[in-house]
Amino acid sequence: MRKDFGFRRADRVASEIREIMATVVARYFREPRIASVTITRVRLSDDLRNATVFFAVFPGEDPQSMGEILERHSPILRKEMARQLRIKYIPRLSFVHDNGNDEEGRIESLFDQISGEDVP
Repeated sequence: MRKDFGFRRADRVASEIREIMATVVARYFREPRIASVTITRVRLSDDLRNATVFFAVFPGEDPQSMGEILERHSPILRKEMARQLRIKYIPRLSFVHDNGNDEEGRIESLFDQISGEDVP
């Protein structure tokens, strides 16, 4: 019988991976364009072998090219994860642009439109 305490090991490890990746991207990458990347969240499979990394970029930056840069640096990121995590398998990384910021901006503009209308 499995006990459910409201969290999963995959969630805890995903949180650690996000912190490691955010630190590595901010401190160690020498490519100036990578400074516009923010690691927003990580989703990890239950077997801890595959990680989907969600990232956001500053407006005006191309998310596809940033994803390619992150893919190119994937071996470095995995090596750093292996150094810091205490898990048997280091997950394979895939990168996905997080549209959450775009959605947030759209919702804000809708609120602005609503607040500008006269309410009877």
